[in-house]
Amino acid sequence: MRFLVLNRTPVAQYRYPEFLGEGHDVVLITDAAAVPADPDERTAALDGYAHVEVVEEFHANPAVELLALRLHEKWAFERLLALSESDLSRGARLRAAMGVPGHSAAGVDAFRDKYAMKSALWEAGVPLLPFAAVRHATDLADFIAGHGYPVVVKPRRGGGPEDVEVLHAPDDLPAFLARHPETGTDDGAHLLAETALEHEAFHVDGVLVNGEIRLVRSCAAPGGGAGAGTRRGLPAVGAPPEPPEPPEPHDLLAAALCALAVAALRALPAPRDCLFHADVSRGRDGALVLDGISVGARDGAAEGVPVPATGPRLAELHLRSLTGNSPAPLPAYPPRTAGPALLPSRPYW
Repeated sequence: MRFLVLNRTPVAQYRYPEFLGEGHDVVLITDAAAVPADPDERTAALDGYAHVEVVEEFHANPAVELLALRLHEKWAFERLLALSESDLSRGARLRAAMGVPGHSAAGVDAFRDKYAMKSALWEAGVPLLPFAAVRHATDLADFIAGHGYPVVVKPRRGGGPEDVEVLHAPDDLPAFLARHPETGTDDGAHLLAETALEHEAFHVDGVLVNGEIRLVRSCAAPGGGAGAGTRRGLPAVGAPPEPPEPPEPHDLLAAALCALAVAALRALPAPRDCLFHADVSRGRDGALVLDGISVGARDGAAEGVPVPATGPRLAELHLRSLTGNSPAPLPAYPPRTAGPALLPSRPYW
């Protein structure tokens, strides 16, 4: 099989030729920042690829798509892999242009547009906090009138803590709207408002193989998770969730977290083979609500924890499953667990 890979993650992390196995041609288009500067490390990291193209300014460079189409004319790709959340839409556009199977643009938008995603989840009965689309100042004012402060406002597309703001009191509203003059135009903004909740944060990560759950695990996210904690300059550390008190024979909290994430995944048009990541909150009353769910590997540590400390990462399981190049079976309960630690260089606010 002939694969095209769009990559922005350090190339040594995801060894596509090894994970996909022998007998496949793997062509790589990668961000220059993801390639080691040291010549020996660079050679080792790029070993096994049938062809490599290194692109500067990868994120917003339209030349990436033109290059991919040109390479398709020569290689006639059968699959296109784009694991980063930031490349899901780009990958979907290219699949449509190339006529190769995989996640469609409509399917990607159901995950990438937070309002579309939450609307579908609400219809499916997945527990959520109150939310609303915000195009104009009146939309935000109406939401606050109905739900009060504090309120979180974020872009409908995108991920991570960038451009997420919390309005704590009426005095915060005029300043926020001044920073978003598009809320006063006819075209409007592309924002989402949600009720803010004092909560414990959790992550759930897993792998879907041929439409079935291959692996799903949860972890706690002290400090409100990577999004909330790193905005304040705090480290975000993942750990297995605390069991209920008194301890039960099985971790009921972990099971509930995983069940909620799986229910959300089933309510959306997920690809049959993918990685998924969900953010879940538990309020003071103990109720779980879904903050959001995404498909595709997240850059950095949020790509699947906890995992066996000596076992494969979730992205490796996903890639191996595409060609049947499976690793050794995983134990039902790992002897050791590992979690991510994200250490911000500065607070965002």
